[in-house]
Amino acid sequence: MCSPGRHSSPIMDWTKLPPEVLEIILTHLDLDTVKALRLTDRKLADKCIGPCFLSSIQQPIFDVSSHSLRSLYALACNPALSNMIYSLTFLAISLHSSELMKNVSSAKRTVRKSHGSFVTATTVAYPPEELSNAKNDLNWLRGQKKARANELSSEMIELIHFALKGFGELNSIQLDGAVITGRTQRESTWNDEWHPLWKRGSHVFSLVITAMAQSGISVKKFDAYRSTPRCCIPSGDITTYASSLNPSQLGLVGKGLESLKLSISAEVQNARDLANALKIVGPDEYTPDGLLSRDDPGAELADGTPGITPLLKSVSALRELDLSFRHTLKDGTTDSYDRIIESIAHETQFPILEKCAYSGFLAKRDSILLFLQKHPDLRSFTLHECVLTTGSWTPIFSHLDQSMPRLENVSFSNLYGKHKQEEEGKQEVDGAVKYLKILLKILLKISLIEKFSPLANKFEYELQWDLETRKSHFEA
Repeated sequence: MCSPGRHSSPIMDWTKLPPEVLEIILTHLDLDTVKALRLTDRKLADKCIGPCFLSSIQQPIFDVSSHSLRSLYALACNPALSNMIYSLTFLAISLHSSELMKNVSSAKRTVRKSHGSFVTATTVAYPPEELSNAKNDLNWLRGQKKARANELSSEMIELIHFALKGFGELNSIQLDGAVITGRTQRESTWNDEWHPLWKRGSHVFSLVITAMAQSGISVKKFDAYRSTPRCCIPSGDITTYASSLNPSQLGLVGKGLESLKLSISAEVQNARDLANALKIVGPDEYTPDGLLSRDDPGAELADGTPGITPLLKSVSALRELDLSFRHTLKDGTTDSYDRIIESIAHETQFPILEKCAYSGFLAKRDSILLFLQKHPDLRSFTLHECVLTTGSWTPIFSHLDQSMPRLENVSFSNLYGKHKQEEEGKQEVDGAVKYLKILLKILLKISLIEKFSPLANKFEYELQWDLETRKSHFEA
């Protein structure tokens, strides 16, 4: 406090500092301090958004909740900040409280330690302060679940819609998943029950796709859970979401899209399935696992079910397509899911497609052949964990060898089905010899042939010799 006879020092008005001087001061502050400084004065908040602050901006990741999406909308409304945003990630959050409830009830927690490939678990008592924190976390999780139950899909779509409209154009939108076990505890999706995350992921997909259709935003890359462990969108859900959009809206979703990565699955239990199971077995004996049996009526992919195809029809500028399929039925799968690739092959065409990857799909030989025939300029083609339901692989690899002149990269692994020639009386191993010869020719075409052809020719000879030896053994 100043004495009466003295003049007090004048208060410096930061908002009147020359921008160059203010920027020099800001370079000596960490990001959190700059954020706090922006909250002290509206004018100062604008002046703090200089090169130093903008260079520290990371591409945002948002939980799909009402509070979080309002923050996203505020970001989109700020011209200086929104111009720095080119990528958005939306999280499908699974709120996991069952283990914490058990821990709080027993006043003990489980400590897990990793020792290479082994994990040990030890139960220890909570210290008083940690127990209090655990109770607070549990109350917070309950509050989050209650808030989620009260959220309206229409409100969420509207918030995402207006936020996307504010950005106008984005390079990419990604959907990812996470498991929240407390206010500050986030875990891998490997560590939780898969079914709640699966259903939440499907719901978030529907919200974002609908908002994209309403906003008309241009997005170059869209990735829905392609790299997220244990999170897919059931094929039937995609059909439901796509059918709620008219052709014009579907066209807006596909406008400008150059890369689409999507993880989809066979059907899983929905709320109706769970309710029916409870009626039959009873609540005391029923342990939900979220899975359907292949004999369940809902497990079959119905005739004419379009799945992802309506979304793909509108994507004329697509350069990269990466689709994976997860089998979810308890006791095997059904061939009805080969209609997904069949529908894509017959009803879509991408004039400038360069890269295509299918993982985990069932497919008919003719469906894959038709797709390749409609896209002769592919530069990269991947098939992983795929099963042929009709026909053999040999014609497919023959087509790749003879009719795909621009192919530069191929990747094949764990392909199931028939590898034999189709002439009557030939043994399967004859087809395997031809199959591997064609594969080798494809690899030779896309490799550095001038540099490695002597080695490759030697390998081809040894491969033929080994297979012919095995053939003789089988015939004997």
